[in-house]
Amino acid sequence: MNVCLMGAALDTGNMGVSALATSVVTLVLGQQPDARISFFVARRGEDPYHIRIGDRQLRIPVINFRLSPNVRPGEHLFGLLMLAAVYRLVPSHGFRKLLLGRNPRLNAIAEAGFVGDIRGGDSFSDIYGIGGLILGSLPALVALLLSKDLVMFPQTYGPYKSRTAQRIARIILRRARIILSRDEEGLQVVKDLLGRTPAGGRLRFCPDVAFALESRCPDPLPVQPVLDQVHSGSMIGLNVSGLLYNGGFTKDNMFGLAFDYRRFARNLTETILSGTDARLLLVPHTFAPKGHVESDPDACEDLFHTLAPRYPGRVHIVSRECGPSGIKGIIGLCDFFVGSRMHACIGALSQGIPTVGVAYSRKFKGVFESVGVGHLVVDARRGTEQQAIEAIFSAYRQRDRERGVILERVAAVQTLLRQTFRDILGVLPRRAEMAGTCAPH
Repeated sequence: MNVCLMGAALDTGNMGVSALATSVVTLVLGQQPDARISFFVARRGEDPYHIRIGDRQLRIPVINFRLSPNVRPGEHLFGLLMLAAVYRLVPSHGFRKLLLGRNPRLNAIAEAGFVGDIRGGDSFSDIYGIGGLILGSLPALVALLLSKDLVMFPQTYGPYKSRTAQRIARIILRRARIILSRDEEGLQVVKDLLGRTPAGGRLRFCPDVAFALESRCPDPLPVQPVLDQVHSGSMIGLNVSGLLYNGGFTKDNMFGLAFDYRRFARNLTETILSGTDARLLLVPHTFAPKGHVESDPDACEDLFHTLAPRYPGRVHIVSRECGPSGIKGIIGLCDFFVGSRMHACIGALSQGIPTVGVAYSRKFKGVFESVGVGHLVVDARRGTEQQAIEAIFSAYRQRDRERGVILERVAAVQTLLRQTFRDILGVLPRRAEMAGTCAPH
């Protein structure tokens, strides 16, 4: 089985996006160990990815496209889109063979049995702006123009605030072979978009793939100051979103939060350290460059330098990137977790750790509900800062009671994930030829 994946990459600084990419590879190989996998992604070079899945070291080819105006048309995403359109419009077998023979990128996609799009988990929407939705949809349109089966892997659908966003989503969803939603609300969003077009068996619920991500604790731990493993107190993990800390991409409360997130983070950490004997572990989950609006390390370091001198030995910070499985392993050291990056929360929940998600969109609610803890979502778009902090401390006091429920539901979710991938891979076409390979080395 040849599988081409898009909408996520293995080398991004966003551990949530990398977790999605790694987890899809894990789930596909779990059902089809000899599957050949490639990624169609925006990237300067064609160097393959190298990834460890279980005890296998894999080399995964990259079908790269560029967005710079200074590259050849055959490498540029818009050029590939135009060539794919020509391929679709000219039905001649000989012409199509010639066209694919002259463009290895299109040829590699054409050789795939199917194309899977996960769109970063929540980017098939205009929540981050219409430009991102349009650009993110072009690779899927390339695949559709090449007559490939398109599988929309588990993700959030919507919101679609503009008519343009609704039209784009409708075009793609009407042509997708399989549509998987990671929350129940998304199923209704898709049905409403499709209107009279029947969804039939194409549409189904499937949990977020990151529940299948492996956990590997790095050695040595990239945590400063060094953790004392024999400390008897509890460990509270806190993921602070740099994007929310800075007011979103527009820096003016882009997501319409009901309170100042930066002040909330400072008051929450003060309340944790003054009101409990727990240690605090600050966990970045998006490792954007220093000074970037999305940088979690910048936000965490700002808090760390304020708190560490006043609470010596009780405040720790993850000091470097260590991949999605490594970050998940570090999160696994916590007894309780609070996060604003959803996949940081999934990293905790999937290990049975009682977790509160501080939400800036509806995606949190649906994912938390999939493991029976929708009540542990604090919607930062509603209520006051004090109410949010009180809700977090209420969950902290009930953490032992929540743990057993979460472990039981996570096991069921992981079983459903494997079953869903077994089902969909069983009905999708197989191709024996492909430009690259995904093989142990």
